[in-house]
Amino acid sequence: MADTASSTEAEHALAVAEADAPPSQKLPPGRWARENLFKTPKDALVSVVAGLIGIYLLYLGIDWVLGAEYAIVRVNLASFMVGQFPRDELWRPWVSGFVLVGAAGFVSGAMAHNTFDSQLEKGLPGHKPPWAELVRRFGAIIAVLIFFVSFARTALPYIGLAAVFATFVVTRELGWRIGAAIRERALYIGAVLSVVSMLVLAGTSRLGGFVLGLVAAAWALSEVARHDIPSGPRGALMRWGTALGVGVGVFVIEVLIPHDGFGWEAWGGLHVTLFTSVVGISLGMPVGILMALGRKSDLPVLKTFSVIFIEFIRGVPLIALLLFSNLMLPLFLPGGRPADLTLAIIVITGFSAAYIAEIVRGGLQAVPKGQTEAAQASGMSASAVQRLIVLPQALRAVIPAMVGQFIALFKDTSLLSIIGILEFLRVSDTSNAQPDFVGKGLAPITYLFVAIGYWAFAYTMSKESRRLETKLGVGVR
Repeated sequence: MADTASSTEAEHALAVAEADAPPSQKLPPGRWARENLFKTPKDALVSVVAGLIGIYLLYLGIDWVLGAEYAIVRVNLASFMVGQFPRDELWRPWVSGFVLVGAAGFVSGAMAHNTFDSQLEKGLPGHKPPWAELVRRFGAIIAVLIFFVSFARTALPYIGLAAVFATFVVTRELGWRIGAAIRERALYIGAVLSVVSMLVLAGTSRLGGFVLGLVAAAWALSEVARHDIPSGPRGALMRWGTALGVGVGVFVIEVLIPHDGFGWEAWGGLHVTLFTSVVGISLGMPVGILMALGRKSDLPVLKTFSVIFIEFIRGVPLIALLLFSNLMLPLFLPGGRPADLTLAIIVITGFSAAYIAEIVRGGLQAVPKGQTEAAQASGMSASAVQRLIVLPQALRAVIPAMVGQFIALFKDTSLLSIIGILEFLRVSDTSNAQPDFVGKGLAPITYLFVAIGYWAFAYTMSKESRRLETKLGVGVR
């Protein structure tokens, strides 16, 4: 009798567990459909009608796609990608892209190996990320790039895209196999290569030399910090003197070497959309974090400035700020009028920083005050408490909101057309205004082409955000 009772209890527990489990995990497809779509005559009727409507809409969509005229995209493919960039100098975007992709591959391979080594040191199982995983993560961007190239009328773009993929594979393997001493400096190497990529595209400029000098100075400072340097004023002088010397040296050498290139006024298309988004995010995030810390500061001047900046930027539409940058901002800048893209990047960076500051401030308030007090009681300085205790937890908690802001900023770059920049979406309008295509009603085709591009990059950012949330256990622990 006891065995029978135990068996009955086990069967009951199993039945309860199956009832609580999601249908997709406990039922085969046929039975799931019967239970969820055709359980009653009413459910069956609704399912059949909805299915027929879906099939009809899918048929209309496929028929429209197959019967559409894509000559407008083929003719203007270069404009969609790089805008008005001189066609006889298109080797510059290609070489710049190869350098940038190579830098991304090298850094990703080196960082993956560093993570692998860290897991082994902690006694955790480590493995080399398979290529299939990378393809799944960035499959949308890869598919869209192949889709874009399929409109090309020559074989060169096909060869170039294949070479870009091959460059990433080779440099990632190189980053994985390189020595540990170089892997530790992978981020600096990637930063230098990124600046080199920009200089290949736009030529040498004082701005490029300044950026390259900053990267070199940061590298020199980190290298000096690795060695035993005496503390006090003498050690500080050695550190900062070395960094300043390297930075100024690189800046002077870079300025003295003449190179011809093309300024930002010649950029456009998807290239300028991605460039503006990356720069706005990269510069806006550290500025936003500083503004969030400034708003919580006890210093009245710093707090007041942060509050005024954040509330003013958040209270004004981005389109108004872009118009201000084009009409009024040059009056406050020394020297001649900068390029329109320079002014736009300044505004987008400030706009992004204001919203990121409020997102980070919410994360800072979510960190228990007792942790800060415990860290201070243990003798940690205020900067160390923020850097090691508060900020890591705050940033981890606001990953979804942060990535949402990044995606919104990426799509908001379509407003650059207001100040005359030929960004990705604007190319669609200029293409339909050409004499060969005006009045033919081809705007839906070009808008769909642009929408697919925006979707691929926004979806990838969202997907990577969810992956990072899972890895860090956001909402779990």
